[in-house]
Amino acid sequence: MDEKTVGTAIYLVGHGSKTKPRLIELQHQRILRYRRALFRRYDIGRSTPTAFIDLHLPSFGMGKVDLMDVPQYTKLLQQVDEGRFGLVFIDVDENPGLTPDYESVFVRSMLVAAGAKVLNAFTDDEGVFARELKERCGPNAKAYEVTDSSDIVCFFPSLVSGIVATALRRELRYPIEGPTEPQQRMYDRIDFLRRLRPYSGGGIPFIEDQLSSDWNKAK
Repeated sequence: MDEKTVGTAIYLVGHGSKTKPRLIELQHQRILRYRRALFRRYDIGRSTPTAFIDLHLPSFGMGKVDLMDVPQYTKLLQQVDEGRFGLVFIDVDENPGLTPDYESVFVRSMLVAAGAKVLNAFTDDEGVFARELKERCGPNAKAYEVTDSSDIVCFFPSLVSGIVATALRRELRYPIEGPTEPQQRMYDRIDFLRRLRPYSGGGIPFIEDQLSSDWNKAK
């Protein structure tokens, strides 16, 4: 895993279902977090990777893929074959279930066949994120609880604040039985997220704050 001697790339691609998409910006943040975990375990270089971005993975075709649907992936594949990149980071759901909306297995398999080392943040290849999670958040930390939804709260709290406020608009504006304690807690949480600035002062978000709090309370 010598990132010092080979070019490094990140492949970002929109996928997931229409009602639960895996957002490209979220993938990027998850990959960066995963790479930081790798820095602690392995002697790899820290130069900025080259990003290749496609809007959508090809529709499900029982293993058949038209690479014209993913032009940036095709470009990356060619450059891997030419020896320009030897390490590629992805955050791709490679097992979308019994009724997939898209093809995904080809992303890793074709890059590996071309000669690249592929590391998937989604599956935590090498297990580095799970180990760092235990170290930073304690023995009660569970990697499976760090979901896309949890990470959206972690990395984009102000956006989540607006989403929650919109989703709970009726409950918040027109409470049926007056301002009860649970409703006040909803107000407080939304206001906290709205004001949260996890990047200020050089901060780097890791996981959603309430997960760590819940785990510590379970001790």
